[in-house]
Amino acid sequence: MSKFKKALSIGAIILTCSFIIATLPYYKTVIYKLPAPKPFAGDTFYNPYQTTGKQWIKANFHAHSIMHFGLANGDNTPEEMFAVYDSMHYDLACISNYNNILPNNYPKRYYLPAYEHGLNTGAIHRLVLNNQQADRFDFPFYQNVHHKQQVLNLQKSEDNLVGLTHPVFKTGYSKSDLKYLTNYDLFEGISVRATSIERWDEALSHGHPVWVIGNDDAHNTRFGTCGVCWTMVNVDSLTKDEVLKNLKSGNSYATRGWVGQEMNRIKGVSIDSNRYVLELEKKSDSIILKSDFGKTVAVATHANKISYTIQETDTYLRAELFDTEPWNNYTKTYLNPVVRTVDGTCPSNRATLEINKTKTWLWRMGFLIFQFVLGVAIVYLLKMILKIK
Repeated sequence: MSKFKKALSIGAIILTCSFIIATLPYYKTVIYKLPAPKPFAGDTFYNPYQTTGKQWIKANFHAHSIMHFGLANGDNTPEEMFAVYDSMHYDLACISNYNNILPNNYPKRYYLPAYEHGLNTGAIHRLVLNNQQADRFDFPFYQNVHHKQQVLNLQKSEDNLVGLTHPVFKTGYSKSDLKYLTNYDLFEGISVRATSIERWDEALSHGHPVWVIGNDDAHNTRFGTCGVCWTMVNVDSLTKDEVLKNLKSGNSYATRGWVGQEMNRIKGVSIDSNRYVLELEKKSDSIILKSDFGKTVAVATHANKISYTIQETDTYLRAELFDTEPWNNYTKTYLNPVVRTVDGTCPSNRATLEINKTKTWLWRMGFLIFQFVLGVAIVYLLKMILKIK
């Protein structure tokens, strides 16, 4: 046997064994009985801005620092990342490295443990806030809706918040996924990496009460990567619990702009006899109201107020604001929706899903057969190659 053929054989064996080891998590796959989506329903609306606290704080929950000698795709130290956000007067800046929580040994106004979960080739990632340690289990290659739901179930707890990050990036989260996925709280609608507002509407239109956040997803401090997308959270006091509570209830909004500069501010949102009224602190270039599947239902230009009679076909209603200044020609703000409910209380996106045991074991057996056939095919190809003179 030539040295080339010997090296080829060894390489093929190593790759095959590596693939089999890397795909072992798929033997833990669970297939759920996913319930049919149910759009928001009821005669009473939940309004996340019904009451507002003393102040709004500016936050970025998704950014990366250097870790593992740069293998985690971060270029700067935590100190350098924090310094940039401090210079733009952020109240809260989280470092959310991949499957790693930054320790609380930095002098910050807030400390909120955060990490981005995901060890897979499709950039199917989740943002986890307020965990004490990172759960690293994932399916490294292919993921269907059941795999994505299983990982969300593993990440979600009573004390944390879980969000989908850059849903349209790479394979991410499809419209079909978002019809069914549950057990998450937040939706990264805007980031430097991806704009996923259309997918957010997909989740909302199928009855999933998830609240929008904006994050830079910055991996360095270069100009134009920090201070582009952020989240404003309404709080009564400057505490971690207040931030988590109001994120969970939707008393927040997301903005895409420039160097973290707010262009406008919510004065109030009210619902009276199915009449939606939004009032801003100053005139906006345009206020756009959107309902199911992102359908535009009302527009006001050069106004600080808009009102709209909610139709029976509207299961939710959300607002977008567009503002410009001579120094800033684009700022877009996305408010959270008011949604139909039975009793007006904040709806939950939590669910206990039943497992389809038969399909679960059929899937696992099918994967075993796939691995066996793959191994046989590789052995056969090696024999054919080795016969070639």
